[in-house]
Amino acid sequence: MRRRVYFLLIVVLGLLLAACGAGETAAPAQGSIAHVIAVDSKLLDAGSGPGMPNAGEVAPDFEYTLSDGTTHKLSDLHGKKVLINFWATWCMPCTQEMPDIQKSLQFYGDTVAVLGVDKLEQADVIGPFADAHKLSFPLIANPKGDISDRYGAKNIPTSYFVNSDGTIGFRQIGLMPYDFIRLHLDQLK
Repeated sequence: MRRRVYFLLIVVLGLLLAACGAGETAAPAQGSIAHVIAVDSKLLDAGSGPGMPNAGEVAPDFEYTLSDGTTHKLSDLHGKKVLINFWATWCMPCTQEMPDIQKSLQFYGDTVAVLGVDKLEQADVIGPFADAHKLSFPLIANPKGDISDRYGAKNIPTSYFVNSDGTIGFRQIGLMPYDFIRLHLDQLK
């Protein structure tokens, strides 16, 4: 009987100690990818006409502020090929293509930049999504939807492949598998 009481005390003590550390954040697991979340964003180029930008036109500029306080613009990426992906955490096709986008980024390294512009959601839902899908490219909260509106991203996923000179090379509405992404990144100038 005494052994049983001691055993129960040890179990209860172990549970209490485990609960004490529940509020602490664990270090990233070995092999995990640190996510990059932009907590704020805004459109810089409102454009002059209706409709979405087309191939050959300069990609409308926007800026985004990362959680560390640094601000970046799409136009800062001139000289690199860029994939802009409009998505949302609740969008099943968006979720399906994210691993292929990440895999493409890993293949091309620093020669390609990927920006994931979230449509109409707050930054606090994006972080857990990025962690769950092991995404390392910037995921940009755009709760106002001004960037997705300017790009005509009514249906998601919608993606724009942008040449290194800042002009649009190709627009894709709908799911993109890995080979499709690679083909269109290879075709960019």
